[in-house]
Amino acid sequence: MQPGVLLIIIALAVLVAWFGIPSLFRWWASRGLARQARARRAIVLTYDDGPSDHLTLPLADLLKRHGVRATFFVIGREVAQRPAIVRRLQEDGHEIGNHTQDHLNAWKAGPFQALRDLRAGERQLEQIGEGNPAFRPPFGKSTLATLLYCLIRRTRLAFWTHDSRDSWGRLPISKVLEQIGKAGGGVLLMHDFDAPRRGPSPDMDYDYVLQLTDSVIDFAATHDFRIIPFRDLFETPALSPVKEPV
Repeated sequence: MQPGVLLIIIALAVLVAWFGIPSLFRWWASRGLARQARARRAIVLTYDDGPSDHLTLPLADLLKRHGVRATFFVIGREVAQRPAIVRRLQEDGHEIGNHTQDHLNAWKAGPFQALRDLRAGERQLEQIGEGNPAFRPPFGKSTLATLLYCLIRRTRLAFWTHDSRDSWGRLPISKVLEQIGKAGGGVLLMHDFDAPRRGPSPDMDYDYVLQLTDSVIDFAATHDFRIIPFRDLFETPALSPVKEPV
């Protein structure tokens, strides 16, 4: 075999491992989340990209009125700007997860830049008393470096099973509820920022997230679902026997 051909094969193998193995892990982990949620008849409300100036506190007030705890995957730089808002979330019993320091897309950043972003977000959360929080990669993208780091640290990677598409093409609320009902629960992705970076009518995102949250809480109450933080998905006992999806 020619040296040039061998180098090409090696380079392709490295690329497949660098991006392919994390993609397979995400597929496997997401299926596991679906099974965990279905076995517990559980819904997990998750919010990425906060804390924000205008949405986080109304969202926290809504959750508190209903006695519901959620999981907020926060960006380190936003935490540094709004520590009081994060303290409010902690006081209300919400789970705080790591969403990196600067929200870099691991597939577009330098080979180890995404890993540095992950670790910087961790350090920011350590300053507010959150040790080894669950990690949600921005855009759901990981590399072999970030995956291995999380596995070695036993940091739980937090993907999702249902995407509201609130930041780029909002699903009708009825459609989201239908998906959750058919699946028997799941982990719902929403965003906690003041306006999405893309998608139609960004000014409506604020109201959509609040309305969707309120609707999911009502849906859970009327269809015998429990709403729990992400961390409790692995600690709450499964129901026996498992109920069929509605």
